[in-house]
Amino acid sequence: MIEELHIRGLGVIEDAHLALAPGLTVVTGETGAGKTMLVTALQLLLGSRADTSLVRAGAPAASVDAVVNPRPREADEHLAASDDPLIVAREVPADGRSRARLDGRPVPVGALAEVLGAHVEVHAQHEHVRLARAEVQRDLLDRYAGAPHARALTTYRQAHSRWRELSARAERLQADARERARELDRLRFEVAEIDRAGLDPVVDAELDAAIERFAHAEQLQQAAVTAGAALGSEGAGEPVGIAVAALRRLHVDDPALLALTDRVVALAEEVTALAVDVRDYGESIDVDPAALAELQDRQHLLSGLTRKYGDDIAAVLAYAEEARTRLAALESDEVDAGQLAGQLGEAAEAVTAAAAAVHRGRRTAAEQLARVVDDHLADLGMPHARFTVAVEALPDAPPAAHGTDRITFLLAPNPGEPPLALAQAASGGERSRVALAIEVALADVDEASVLVFDEVDAGIGGATALKVGEKLARLAAGDRGRQVLCVTHLAQLAAFADVHHVVEKGLSGGRTVTTARRVAEDHRVGELARMLGGDPDADAGREHARELLDTARARRAG
Repeated sequence: MIEELHIRGLGVIEDAHLALAPGLTVVTGETGAGKTMLVTALQLLLGSRADTSLVRAGAPAASVDAVVNPRPREADEHLAASDDPLIVAREVPADGRSRARLDGRPVPVGALAEVLGAHVEVHAQHEHVRLARAEVQRDLLDRYAGAPHARALTTYRQAHSRWRELSARAERLQADARERARELDRLRFEVAEIDRAGLDPVVDAELDAAIERFAHAEQLQQAAVTAGAALGSEGAGEPVGIAVAALRRLHVDDPALLALTDRVVALAEEVTALAVDVRDYGESIDVDPAALAELQDRQHLLSGLTRKYGDDIAAVLAYAEEARTRLAALESDEVDAGQLAGQLGEAAEAVTAAAAAVHRGRRTAAEQLARVVDDHLADLGMPHARFTVAVEALPDAPPAAHGTDRITFLLAPNPGEPPLALAQAASGGERSRVALAIEVALADVDEASVLVFDEVDAGIGGATALKVGEKLARLAAGDRGRQVLCVTHLAQLAAFADVHHVVEKGLSGGRTVTTARRVAEDHRVGELARMLGGDPDADAGREHARELLDTARARRAG
């Protein structure tokens, strides 16, 4: 609900402040007084285009501020969550671009529509209103259709979500098919190449040393023979043996001598054992050119693998494992691609069936809504008008998240005329009355909490005007706390108001200024008498005004 509206420097309005309330609020005033500027101010708060011509001559800017309570949940997208009322502001400088603020914080002008668009609806003459938008018409019809249709919509949306998921996957697989085939071939070759090598990190780590031994086999053999001979009995072993014999012939009980003897004996034994080991090593050396060639081929193979897949054998094996994992995923996609066509076909059938159920629900609701709106139009002085909700299936269009139907609100204002879209089918006043008829019919399903009607009574009077007032009051009644604001020039309509504001034009400092004031309850008779064209103090006019108030109260009570 809009609790307060403050307007400065807008058109003929120098400074006006309105305290608003739930229920039906009417704004009246003489022609040219500026009452429609109130509607313009609200449109600015909804993010409509700002024209510098709206700025009052001599004013630096036009500004509109509103206090909105409860705070719209959409404000949380732009501000920190809060339970405080929201302050919405729009400023139109005389020489610059307009600015918007939420709680004093600058925001894009489009944010105003995001925050207030679902909660405040303005039905103004010569304007494209929310009800003319296809998505709004579809949403209102779906909510009017009731709970069974809502369940059908849920089923459809689930089926559509599944179909879109599968379609996106199929498109991705199709787009990637060639690249996937190339990658599969590459990975299969690489894994096979690594597997054929039969890599062993322990054995292959000793390959270089083995090649080194085979490459110098003859030199190693010769060195072993020479070393063995030098260590043998005719080499280093003979002097050591002589030393052992010499020391053992001495039978002196000298601990130092005994220790030396033991060391020489140990050395002799070590030299003997070492000579044997060297000879054995020499004999173990295999001079085999074929074995050397085989090891060199193995070395070349490993060098190629490490050049392509990693710095060492461990890295090559790690790459092979990663390649196997990726290969399994790609092969799974290949299997999925074969199964996906069947799954996608089943999903498409489910979408088609669910869409048909949604279409049937919309057709039924459309017929019911058209009858109800026609009844309201008859009450509002348009007895020959025919309202239609066209529900057109679009079988060739891809299924959308909301279904496969195009919903259009149509009106044939006079017999024999073809139905046209709302914006084309009627004059401004008629469009407002059609909007009012639709709003009343959809009162229980439309989430807008603030409805604004500008000159909804254009071209009507008498009993029809009373019907308009009654329906506006009905919109504002109930436990939803809906706020209805109506700019009018008819006393018959104003009589139904919960709150009555008058916009008045006067002079201040030699300039025309417009002010707004709330009409006290005990002054309403006089204001209605003035609107009826008579003297507000004349008995006849006041009596007529009292009759209007009594009639309005009786109809509201009924």
